[in-house]
Amino acid sequence: MKNFISIITIIAVFSLFLFGCTGDGEDSNTKIEPTFDELAFFEGIDQTNVTAINEVVEGFSSPIEMAALMKNYHIPFSKDYMASTKIIDDYPTNLKKAIGLGILSADLGYLNVYEKKTSMIDYLLSINNLAGDLRVSQFFDFQTLKKLVTTSDNIDSLMFLSVNSYHQIDAYFRQTKRSHLSVLSVTGVWLESLYLITQVANDNEFKNFKDQIGSQKELLDKLVDIMNIYEGHPYFDKIIVEFKKLQEAYSGVSIEVVKTEGRIEITGDIVVIYPDEETIITISDEDLAEIIKVTAKTRNAIIGL
Repeated sequence: MKNFISIITIIAVFSLFLFGCTGDGEDSNTKIEPTFDELAFFEGIDQTNVTAINEVVEGFSSPIEMAALMKNYHIPFSKDYMASTKIIDDYPTNLKKAIGLGILSADLGYLNVYEKKTSMIDYLLSINNLAGDLRVSQFFDFQTLKKLVTTSDNIDSLMFLSVNSYHQIDAYFRQTKRSHLSVLSVTGVWLESLYLITQVANDNEFKNFKDQIGSQKELLDKLVDIMNIYEGHPYFDKIIVEFKKLQEAYSGVSIEVVKTEGRIEITGDIVVIYPDEETIITISDEDLAEIIKVTAKTRNAIIGL
């Protein structure tokens, strides 16, 4: 499982919000800062530049798959790893709601694998509320999702429905020049999933996840490149600052693809195909410790923005 992120994303109607300050009216020389025109900013982005998000999405696997790996290793469930559904109470803008939906979606996948049905309903309702606020409920069959998250033998169906919903919404994003919301929700899913697996690795001294954690360097770099498209927007600028700290933590990790001798082995009715290349990930214990620490700081900072 090289990468482990599934995408449930959203769409929103643009909203304007102001940044800056004005004088108190007593000093005629007081400078009035220009307001930030969010609508004009996003309309000025060339949408062809953000199609790279598709490459990132295709590189993701499911957070459900990641959580299943944890469970297979008999790692105990911990509610402390997850973000509280109450975070959405402090998210008044569509941009923050996009991040929030991504974060809570990753947590929902974690809950589903561990069959925490009561909590799953709570998270699903919060996701439903966000989708309603963002006017994307039409892309989610919430009755079916509710049924699937409470039935442990339907994981594959839940994964398919989640990814299928993303592709429909992402296409709509591009049509309506709102790909920035797709970028934010992908960022939320990726960051929360990385946080979950790094916390598990930290609390359980679990070295088996080193390669999974190290492999995220490539996706992290791609996400930062995509977010840089929106440099100059106050909210994206804050996120970029935090993600560059995470990039620094990953600076010691190396990923190398080497050629090997591909082969096919047939044993009875079983056919095993060995690829002709291998990915070698080098990550020291010191690098892992730094990544775990910075991931937690970055995730908590993003939640609080």
